[in-house]
Amino acid sequence: MFLFFAVIAGALVLAVVVGGDVRRLSQIRVKHLELLIGAFGLKLVVALLGTAHSELAVNIARPLNIVGAVLLLAVVWFNRRIPGALLFGAGLVLNLAAIVSFGGRMPVVLPSGMDPSSARLAALRNGLDPLHVLLPQPYGPWFIGDIFSIPSLVGRSSLVSIGDILMASGIVWLIVQCSRRVPSTSHAVDRPAVVLKRSAK
Repeated sequence: MFLFFAVIAGALVLAVVVGGDVRRLSQIRVKHLELLIGAFGLKLVVALLGTAHSELAVNIARPLNIVGAVLLLAVVWFNRRIPGALLFGAGLVLNLAAIVSFGGRMPVVLPSGMDPSSARLAALRNGLDPLHVLLPQPYGPWFIGDIFSIPSLVGRSSLVSIGDILMASGIVWLIVQCSRRVPSTSHAVDRPAVVLKRSAK
């Protein structure tokens, strides 16, 4: 989650630096907003289930993770003409494939520098994380799971997937492209059309 907040903030700054106007982002019209709300609603439910720290909560969350990703993918499809949507969708497809392949949760392979006994990884280590499943060793399509470590502002590393990176790239493309100013045509000079008439025979 930190990745996407950081990406949005960075993209807004980049858009301003390259001469864009971020106020133009308000002109974006998203089709089938109800599907987007449903996807985020399921994400919230899964987050709340994560506070239960129980196997029952995990079992309930697994299908919700898949349904939420499918709803979000549908939103991307209906809005595929928006800049960056297809790139975001490609990343989402990879994440969805990983989630489905591992029973409704995102596979995680801890890098060598990360301490698996860390307190903040307790739920993941005990199998009670509703979003992620820890792989003791790589197997299956592990390479599309959360395997890349990125630093965060609070000094902790976060794990992301190649799908997350593609989705983040799509967000950057969207913000920068949609905030670009439209060239003004107010100073354009209309040239009179020259009409050629054939002489009558």
